Amino acid sequence: MSLTPAMPRPEPRSDAPRLALPPVIPAAELDLPPHKGRQARHLVLSQPCASHRFDLLDLPQIRHPLAAPEAAPYRLFRALPTGRAPERGWPVLYMLDGNAAFDFLDADMLATVPDLVVIGIGQRTDAQFERLSRARDLTFPAEGQVGLVPDAGYGDRPAGGATGFVPLLTGALRAAAEAGLAVDPARRTLWGHSLGGLFVLNLMLRRPDSFARYAAISPSLWWHPERFAPVLEAALAAPRTAGPIPLYMGVGTREKRTGFGGPVPDAPPESFVELADRLAASGRVDLLRQVYDGAVHIASLPTSLPATLRFAAV
Repeated sequence: MSLTPAMPRPEPRSDAPRLALPPVIPAAELDLPPHKGRQARHLVLSQPCASHRFDLLDLPQIRHPLAAPEAAPYRLFRALPTGRAPERGWPVLYMLDGNAAFDFLDADMLATVPDLVVIGIGQRTDAQFERLSRARDLTFPAEGQVGLVPDAGYGDRPAGGATGFVPLLTGALRAAAEAGLAVDPARRTLWGHSLGGLFVLNLMLRRPDSFARYAAISPSLWWHPERFAPVLEAALAAPRTAGPIPLYMGVGTREKRTGFGGPVPDAPPESFVELADRLAASGRVDLLRQVYDGAVHIASLPTSLPATLRFAAV
């Protein structure tokens, strides 16, 4: 995929949402064991929910071009408003790591956004995270890389398949997710956490008109920064062809990469702060940012959800 941002499509982008978000909020309380290998419960799918109805779509016919034969098929989690569609169509929030996202969603959160379609892009698995699929889909390859390559920084999982995932995300997966729905293209939002957050930033910089709005939570800026840096520089140097892109960024104060020693932090990562400051100063994004006080890395996921839902629903 070219590092040069795509030319904008003749599709309107919404005005930047103007939310009154406090700059610092407390971390969500978790009653969970360590998330590595955790089984998803998806309690939201069985809870009473007046605002939304739910369905699951298994899509074995849609496959990543580099998927192994035994790879878990894609599964879409859909939370669909029970009311009548607005004249211009529903706003829609796409959530990467859909199995985990729908594991942390609940009916009370959805009740605050009764007119928002929420789509989780996941896999047919009982796990909260399908680690092989996310390593494949959410990581961009090195320059000149062909196929997937085991990545020592990510448990030797084969990585670098994002260029094959993007056409699915904006093509066949989107078509399946929105089938039968009246959707407002100017209010499509993409959310991602961790590697998903890094993917969101990459896509926003490389192909900004893939979605109208973006939400990047605790992006894994440690993952091959030498690949992300030229993407950022190319995007910031390119001629501006549209107004600022609405972007929500959030991060915890106790984020620490698994397996690394040293003291537990008590402030947001410097790399996150520097990137957010630079994006805001560029004028290319309309940035909303929050710090999640006391949040470790996994806790930033559920902590981000109430604000993300509001951001996507405006």
